[in-house]
Amino acid sequence: MKRVAVLLSLLTLLVSCQEKKEIDIAFLTERFNEKMDSVEVIQYDVRNVIDFASGDKSDNQGFAVINRDQNDSLFGFSFYGIRKDINMSAIYKDGNAFHIKNNENSYEQEEGRIQFLGRPGGQMIFEDYFELSTVYEDVTVMETEDNYVINYDFEDDLEKQITEKSKIIELDKRTFLPQKITTTLKGEIGQKQIIVFEFSNYKTNDEVIKSVSDYLQELNEMVLVVDDPVLPNKLLNKPLPEISLKNLLDENDYVTLSADKVILIDFWEVWCGPCIASFPKVEMLKNKFESDVKIFGIVSDDIDGAVELVNNKEATFLNLIGDDKLKQDFSVNSWPRYFLVDRQGIILHEYHGFSDQIEKDIEELIKST
Repeated sequence: MKRVAVLLSLLTLLVSCQEKKEIDIAFLTERFNEKMDSVEVIQYDVRNVIDFASGDKSDNQGFAVINRDQNDSLFGFSFYGIRKDINMSAIYKDGNAFHIKNNENSYEQEEGRIQFLGRPGGQMIFEDYFELSTVYEDVTVMETEDNYVINYDFEDDLEKQITEKSKIIELDKRTFLPQKITTTLKGEIGQKQIIVFEFSNYKTNDEVIKSVSDYLQELNEMVLVVDDPVLPNKLLNKPLPEISLKNLLDENDYVTLSADKVILIDFWEVWCGPCIASFPKVEMLKNKFESDVKIFGIVSDDIDGAVELVNNKEATFLNLIGDDKLKQDFSVNSWPRYFLVDRQGIILHEYHGFSDQIEKDIEELIKST
């Protein structure tokens, strides 16, 4: 009898070991996809914590509803999200995005873009919620008492200057829904950033009472706020003020913005993604018009980070250190912001963000003088 018991124990242990060997990324991906294929709409409570490379930290809590939409080319879903700490919401559906101030019973509408996930409410949405990564450098799988834990390591993205990226996904063993997702990476200035999503109180399909369309209907009871037209900058068609600033890469060197050539001024900041994305375009202008145009980048915040970023980007146009007064003088409250100055020192154009019009205006100025 004892021999039978021992054999049964060994058989149980052997079967258990064989089962554990089957818990690999292929198995988890298959089970995860099976679960997600059955989900048309899902809601959850969520906590989103971000440790920024700058040392700042955000800790946001809220609620979200996500509807699958295979016809949506941006996300593959529509969503409603609310940050409860500031009572602001976001809705995205059919390529349209709505930013809602619940306390004021008002909303603004804009074109849907990936950047909308950075808005209050949008911060409650994990972009790749419905899929596991299929492109990675390495992956390992382990188990805890309640979860399967998938740890991805990714190849460096040299184009975006993202290195040492990893992602840990903790899946509930019973439901195969994510409980926690932790993404770690080093950004363009080489400092680590950690983004954590923690999910709870799930409801799916028929359990979800209000869909994204239901939340969208509630906008009919709110006031649509339309931005006032942007007023012309007070400096336009006026002489460039006398400006002397420290060289970003040599603070002992003061540079005066003299107008013996056409001048393009580029106000940017380290934290501004569109600013950094425009660096190659500004560099192209510098190389194309070097004999006729001076380009000055002006950055005011995180000077150490700015130095590292300029070096990493190998930017050769001259960058200077600005301050709050200079931004106030030029009415700069969004970035990037560009100003074009003619050879007589008159500020002719202002641009909210980079556009091809800058190059066209430079060419016109050169031809006319």
